Amino acid sequence: EDPAGRERWAPFQQRMREIVIPATRSLQQAFRARGIDVMPARIACLLQDGRDRSLSQKKPGWNYLLMPKDTDESQIVPELAPQPGEIVVTKTTDSALTGTNLRLVLANMGIRNVVLTGIFTDQCVSSTVRSLADESINVIVVEDCCAAGSDELHRRELEIINMIYCHVLSSAELRQIMKL
Repeated sequence: EDPAGRERWAPFQQRMREIVIPATRSLQQAFRARGIDVMPARIACLLQDGRDRSLSQKKPGWNYLLMPKDTDESQIVPELAPQPGEIVVTKTTDSALTGTNLRLVLANMGIRNVVLTGIFTDQCVSSTVRSLADESINVIVVEDCCAAGSDELHRRELEIINMIYCHVLSSAELRQIMKL
């Protein structure tokens, strides 16, 4: 890996290690303890060459990803790994709703409220939020359980989607509201 690439991603990696992963893990544990469904989603192409990815996944830039489903890079980090029996959504697009059966699963389970975490805030999180809002599902995005390529992108995207497509809360605020 080149030094410029390492430097570019250093703040993101630090946020993931120090904030996002621990906060998300803590919420997962609290939800599981209360019997609230946890449904991880991961981005992974179904074909080795990635032909099945959406156009946004093929364009160069922050979002350029080639992560075949059976590679280490496409797996959920061990700290946030799904538990046996949990539904895991595998997506080839930014939105967890577009191109997956998540819409049907949520409807079948009677789920009308979703707490959303993930990366990247300005891409997958935002696309999923907007898709869920279009389906009239109430969405809470947990600010400290998300990250973008830069803190500025993260903050700006949360400002854009908050109060229109979702409500943005910290994990502490969510815990207080849900009495977790």
